[in-house]
Formats: sequence, structure tokens, C-alpha cells
Amino acid sequence: MNDRTDGASIVDGRMTLPGAAGAFVQDVARPLAFAADGLVAISGHEWRDGVLHDAARIEGHVRPDGATLARIDQAGPAQDLSLTIRSFPGDSAPLLRLSFPVGAQGDLDARLAAELFLPQPLFAGLRQDLAEGRASSLSLTATTNLWLREGAGDEEPPVFHFAPETDGRPAQAHGRVQSISWRPAEPTAEGFLAPGQSDQDSEEPEDLVAEQLRRINWSLKQVLIILVFLMLIVALK
Repeated sequence: MNDRTDGASIVDGRMTLPGAAGAFVQDVARPLAFAADGLVAISGHEWRDGVLHDAARIEGHVRPDGATLARIDQAGPAQDLSLTIRSFPGDSAPLLRLSFPVGAQGDLDARLAAELFLPQPLFAGLRQDLAEGRASSLSLTATTNLWLREGAGDEEPPVFHFAPETDGRPAQAHGRVQSISWRPAEPTAEGFLAPGQSDQDSEEPEDLVAEQLRRINWSLKQVLIILVFLMLIVALK
């Protein structure tokens, strides 16, 4: 099979580009992992073609976990992506889309965006757990149509490349989510220093108690010495 993008040729699953060394391949056995945090539930509605639609979503930030996103022979995008989680009817596997969004003036946003589409029951469960404080961070793995440099299967961390633009359209990538999980914020362990508190601050109460005990002991010693002198005077009389 021979397919083409702008300046790229794809033959039998191998993509080559003029001026780029080597070839690129897709590997479904190498899932891409992400870690997300800063999740916030957003409620709202929108009108499309005169019809009211539910625009409820969850927004946050997501980044590759143990991998890097790149563009072939171009400056790589920032690894901190904006994240939007939406729902869709049914119970099929969640889907992932990575893209460079178009701004209000039609120009491409330099920041890569991630969109996660969850079946409605899963989205509702995540939204409820988020409201109840049980979803501070989220992890997922997905198989995508991103490209790996041929022969770099053992490269760590792996570098996943976007295909070049097609017919002037910005590069996008799609994936099917294999696993997803979320967890509450880590509890603060007792004995850990509070933010902004130094070791010296934490030791001050103990030092103060020790100093007070030393003063009490010194006072008791003085009282005992006076009593001994009084007893000695009485004995001499």
C-alpha cells in the first residue's frame, strides 16, 4: 500500500520524508502513557445548528509519562498539554485525540491539546468522584497512530512523532485507551514539615521545653542547698 501526506510517503507501514534520515513505523505494542492532574469539572450547554447540547466536561493538564512527544525534524511541542474530557453515548472503549488547536484568528496554537472521550457511565463516575475528592489525579495508557523511528524500539524514553501536515491541515493523532484510573490526593503524613516550615522551626518547641526543665532543676538545686545550710545551722546550735 502506498499513501502520501504532504512531502511524506507511506509504503507498507513505513513512512519516509525527504531530508529526514531513516524511516518511521507505528507500533501498537508500544502504548503511550499519560498522567493528568488539576482536574476541574465544568458545567454548561452549547447550541449547534439550533439544537441545545450538554457541554459538561472536565478540564485539566496532562503530560506523557515515561515518553516524549515530537514532530519530525521540527521543534517539539511542549510536553505539558491542556486536557479536556468529554462524554459520548454508549459503553465502547474511551478514545484519545491529540492536536494543535486552531485559535480565534485561524492560526495554530503552539500548545498541544489532548481530548479524552469517555462513555457516559464512566464519565459520570469520574465526575462524581472528582466532586467527592476521590479523583485528584488520573492515569491512562493508549495505543495511538503516532510514529516511532524505525530501529529505535529499545529507546528510553521512547519518542512518539506526529505525522507531517496533510493537505495543509494540522497534524493530529488518535488513540484507543487501554486502561484508565484515578486516585485521590495523597494524605499528608504526620511528622512532615508544613509548607514554609524549616527544620529549625520544628525544633524550637523541644528546645524551649528543655531550657525550662534546666531552669527548674537549677532552682531546685538552689532550694536544696539553702535547706542543707539551715539544717547545719540548727545542728550547730
